[in-house]
Amino acid sequence: MKAGGIFGELAAITGAARTAAATAKTDCKVISLEDKAFQSSLRRKPAFALMLMSVMIARLREAIAALGAAGELGEKAMLKESSAFDPKHVPALVSGLSDEPVVYYDRNKPILQAGQAGLRMYIVTEGRVAVQIGERTVERLGPGGVFGEAALVDKTPRLASVVAETDCALLPVTRNGFIGLVKMSPGFAEKMLASLAERLRFLTARLP
Repeated sequence: MKAGGIFGELAAITGAARTAAATAKTDCKVISLEDKAFQSSLRRKPAFALMLMSVMIARLREAIAALGAAGELGEKAMLKESSAFDPKHVPALVSGLSDEPVVYYDRNKPILQAGQAGLRMYIVTEGRVAVQIGERTVERLGPGGVFGEAALVDKTPRLASVVAETDCALLPVTRNGFIGLVKMSPGFAEKMLASLAERLRFLTARLP
């Protein structure tokens, strides 16, 4: 890791034990943030939260590529059904920041395809979706679950495909709406970081 690199963020975001060691390979200078300063920076500096999301998404891409190359993207690499938000709070959270109407998908219908450009992220309001890499399901999301945010943060192609596992309803959020949520709602940024951290911790723990 060179100048500008960030490490140790997973433990700060999740409060869990560290999963890796860091050693100075040359004389170096680092800036450290204790928990309170870290949380304060997230609330006061939306750009800091977006930068952390970008770092974590890059690491997610690396972990997925490594697991795929090793043939490890099987059932052991699948998260249980998860959600980033309490579904009851979603309408209030995005009120005024998403002009998009709720969209509905029938069971087994494709929603996103890996490799597509990302124009929106989605919050599941009803039903359940399956997140797939290749032919394998790696995550299931129920009401309050969020997907598609990675492509909005770093403006790169979609990481995964998503299929409606049941009939479902989704609330789309554009990139401008997403940035607005990060700027106006520190709680939203923290929830998004926690969701990314959970995915990253889960996948990196399964790297061979």
